[in-house]
Amino acid sequence: MSDRRPRARLAALGQNLLLSAGTVAVVLGAAEGLCRLIERTRPAPPPVAEYITDWGGSEFVTLKSAASGWPPWEDYNSDGMRDREHALEKPSGVRRLACLGDSVTLGYGIRPHEAWPQVLQDLLAERGQRWEVFNVAFGGWSTRQELIAYRRVARKYRPDQVLLGVCLNDIPEMQNNLSRPPRLVQALYGRSALVRTVVGAQRREIASVEELFRAPGSAKVRDAFGRTFADIRTLSADVRAAGGRLAVVVFPFRFQLLPGAPPPSAQREIGRFCAAEGLPFLDLLPALRELGEAAFIDYDHFSPGGARHVAEAIADSGLVDLEEGRPAPGREASPRYPTASSAAGKPVAALLGALRAVDARERAAAARALGNRAAEPEAAVPALAAMLGDAAPEVRASAAWGLGGFGPAAAAAVPRLVTTLADESAAARAGAAWALGQVGAAARPAAGPLVSRLDDEDESVRWRAGEALAVVGPDPSTCLEPLRRITADPLSRGRAGAAWALGRLGEAAAPAVPALVSALGDSRADVRARAAWALGRIGPAAAPAVLELVRMMGDPDNGWRAVDALGGIGPAAAVAVGPLAEALTHPSGGMRWRAAQALGGLGEAARPATPALVRALDDPEGNVRLAAARALARTSADAPRARPALLRVLGDPDSRVRAAAARALHRLGPDAATEQALADRARSDPDATVRAEARRALKPPGRP
Repeated sequence: MSDRRPRARLAALGQNLLLSAGTVAVVLGAAEGLCRLIERTRPAPPPVAEYITDWGGSEFVTLKSAASGWPPWEDYNSDGMRDREHALEKPSGVRRLACLGDSVTLGYGIRPHEAWPQVLQDLLAERGQRWEVFNVAFGGWSTRQELIAYRRVARKYRPDQVLLGVCLNDIPEMQNNLSRPPRLVQALYGRSALVRTVVGAQRREIASVEELFRAPGSAKVRDAFGRTFADIRTLSADVRAAGGRLAVVVFPFRFQLLPGAPPPSAQREIGRFCAAEGLPFLDLLPALRELGEAAFIDYDHFSPGGARHVAEAIADSGLVDLEEGRPAPGREASPRYPTASSAAGKPVAALLGALRAVDARERAAAARALGNRAAEPEAAVPALAAMLGDAAPEVRASAAWGLGGFGPAAAAAVPRLVTTLADESAAARAGAAWALGQVGAAARPAAGPLVSRLDDEDESVRWRAGEALAVVGPDPSTCLEPLRRITADPLSRGRAGAAWALGRLGEAAAPAVPALVSALGDSRADVRARAAWALGRIGPAAAPAVLELVRMMGDPDNGWRAVDALGGIGPAAAVAVGPLAEALTHPSGGMRWRAAQALGGLGEAARPATPALVRALDDPEGNVRLAAARALARTSADAPRARPALLRVLGDPDSRVRAAAARALHRLGPDAATEQALADRARSDPDATVRAEARRALKPPGRP
């Protein structure tokens, strides 16, 4: 009897549980069905604008290349930034400024030297202010990534000041990416209308920057600002703890410069936060209004003119100054002294007259304004050349930068600029080097003096001289030996710049190959990088460097540069075929892409790598498949092994790969299967380029 009661209770409990589960299932099923019906009648939510980046589960960035940056064909420094190399140790007497930002600060769509941080470097140097500016930016970043970038990249350089460039799409990105539900809920979200209704993810998303202005008081916009401000507050504390100072710069969107634009409520919100936190703040909307739409190349990225205007506004504001004229915390800065911008509206005659002003600052502002105007060179260039002898260093520096603004029209000033390369003022020497680079080919007689500045005691002069040499072009007859000597010296400060200049000489630098090989073992990453690049530029004559370059392939900073160099050396690097083929399985897509390209550069010498290149045709990254197909065309690959794989990739989803496969099949020679496959592509491929390549491939080899 005692055993029956517990069993009965258990049976009843089981029945109740089954009944409850069934009831819940019925209710949930009905709710699911109802939610699906409602979804069909509910209008589709607006799509999230493409400029609001989906971080894809990463709170920083996942690089696809063994090179530090992406895309791999752009030149990034060893920190992964689109910037020059910077020494870890701060030079004496130099203050450092780290500019944190996203693609707007990076300079998307314009050349690296046109990005506003690089232009700001020029402006500060012209004024004799010894600043070293860092461009710490990457496409798709928001304030969350910029906080991480400060900790991982910028802080180790001990910047005196940090400028945080806030783009308005940072704010919705913080909300849309950081308010996501847990992964389990995300997985259910795509399958269940009930979960979508309960979670309401689309209600939490900000679809466009315009929402910040249309609904500034909505919960999601307020939450987005709160998340952004929390990160800025943390960044400010980190910067202060490291002995620096944070300032905030806000960039407008293009629509804010158009007629009928809404009031700048987002900028005002950020300004109020900065005032409460005691952070210097600069809203760039007023400064860009005079340029209008010309300040942009799209919805938020600056044109070269827009970026320059931004740099001018920051330099003129007094925002970047730790020693004097410091703006009141949380308030917008105002100009401290006469500047190029304040002088810009004056006629050329008035600016020429201002070069004789008693106040050196006024003379410097006039010199820079003349360079910005670049008008009436017949009068302005001689006047600025004469100012290179001014008693005030800042005026001499401004005159040099002013002359650079005239470009080739300043050729008559080259002798005076060469003399200024030996000026006691580092700012003037750097300005003279920069100006000679702007003059271009007409400044080639200055190549020798520029080489001597590669070993200058001042780092800014060294890199300015290197940049100028890249434009002017070193003369082998006068520059080869001093460049070789600097490169061979392991203690030289100018070793990296000299190696770079040797690369500009190309084949003519062959006598310097031993010096470049020795530089491959330098402890400085930038020296190794420039030496490898130069050896690749020299070409076959750099064959003695091949074994060292193969060893360098394991360098975590510059292994990819060694791969590039081996491809540049070409067939003379045949002993590298095995290591390059092995690199086709490297974890980094960028490294695999470069290895395939390098094997193509080796030509027929890379034929033993055919099996590895065939396997690379199945690589998950389109660029690798493309490079492998091109390499198979250049290596005269083993046809029986390569043809079936190339026929298969004629159906590759990437049209570039299909076109390259058609070219490779043409090189391998015809057979029935190939001709049929090419004819099909020539007739029906959706891409016009592929159709054209297939038609060309059907012609007998040797026929146009």
